Amino acid sequence: MNKIYIFSDAHFGSGSAESEGKKAKYFFSLVDRIRREGADLVINGDLFDFWFEYKYAIPRFHFSILSQLSLLTSSGINVHYVAGNHDFWLDSFMTNEIGITLHDEEMVIRQEDFHTYIRHGDGLLKSDHLYRFLKKILRHPLNIKLYRMLHPDIGMPLALYFSHLSRDSKKDKQHCDEDYRRFAFDKIDQDYRIVVLGHTHRPTMEKYKDGWYLNTGNWMETFTYAIIENGTPELLAWNGTHGVEYQD
Repeated sequence: MNKIYIFSDAHFGSGSAESEGKKAKYFFSLVDRIRREGADLVINGDLFDFWFEYKYAIPRFHFSILSQLSLLTSSGINVHYVAGNHDFWLDSFMTNEIGITLHDEEMVIRQEDFHTYIRHGDGLLKSDHLYRFLKKILRHPLNIKLYRMLHPDIGMPLALYFSHLSRDSKKDKQHCDEDYRRFAFDKIDQDYRIVVLGHTHRPTMEKYKDGWYLNTGNWMETFTYAIIENGTPELLAWNGTHGVEYQD
């Protein structure tokens, strides 16, 4: 099994020009490292602050990011995308035009000696009843079809506005890390050795029995990511040229 890089929650398109420039610069250098190593890449949700596929239009401000991903796949790199809470409307573009393998809810890597479970993590909180209901509504084909009736110059800015509201509403809330930890430990009890989540933006690496729970944090402030190689996980922070051990 190839070495695997996993990161989440970049939310490209969410910040100032300066912060977006830094995110992109760090991302490009990480992509170059992955390409040179011939490793696999898993994007564990929320690469963009908003993504919606019209039939003939995609957001122009994501062109450079998409180009880097296309460079990876055209080089023979396996790129996987696990949908997050800002990825309700992923469709065929990522697969057909970029060559990315999409996973709607979760990704499972089964090997002879151990298994890895990867999920973004939205909806795992016990208190997320309303969100889980809303998620079904937003992903319903009829509602997607209705939203496509809006012109992209209206639909995309409108969705970005609500994405900002969604992210800002979580800033003052204390994430219930225990719910995520319990979910990961349950998976390890089900014979997974490594469980990787995102969504909380809080980097975590915790040993449990013979397994590991990792949360990749975010690619906005901590620039943290995980590497899995030969059954061993690491939680690192990218400094622009290479990864260093993450220190909380």
